[in-house]
Amino acid sequence: MEKQLTYDQVDTIVEAIQRVHDDLRDYEWMSIKVRKYSSENRSNQSAGDLPAAATAKYGIESSLPKAPYGISDPTFNAAKKQMRVWERHQRYKKKIELIDQSAAALANERERLVIEGILDGLKANELAQELNVSRQTIQEIKRSAVRELAKIMYLD
Repeated sequence: MEKQLTYDQVDTIVEAIQRVHDDLRDYEWMSIKVRKYSSENRSNQSAGDLPAAATAKYGIESSLPKAPYGISDPTFNAAKKQMRVWERHQRYKKKIELIDQSAAALANERERLVIEGILDGLKANELAQELNVSRQTIQEIKRSAVRELAKIMYLD
């Protein structure tokens, strides 16, 4: 007797499969963003890159009247922006590591090769030629691999 799945269980499975499809699609540009951020972060480590304060604190300008409303702080705004960029970088890095680990955990060698090819940016035709199979077979292998990745990444 087969076990019947509830609507919520099916919905969860379909959502996990869709997330894996999205992750595979976004992998390439996320890895580019991570590399770009890492290289920029190494080159911009000096404090001289921060913007100057908005009002003068010393000299004759400090005696001028101040506005009664709050003045924006460009240093604080730049720090907030940098923090958002850093958090996004961390999310992308975690997602890339999860995808890499999950792809390495695939038991079927053909599935692993197809997923690694997709992550490397290869098209279905190129993968088919490399594995000496048809495009349809590549699609079937990919479908099976995506189901396995969904189990590994989101359903366990």
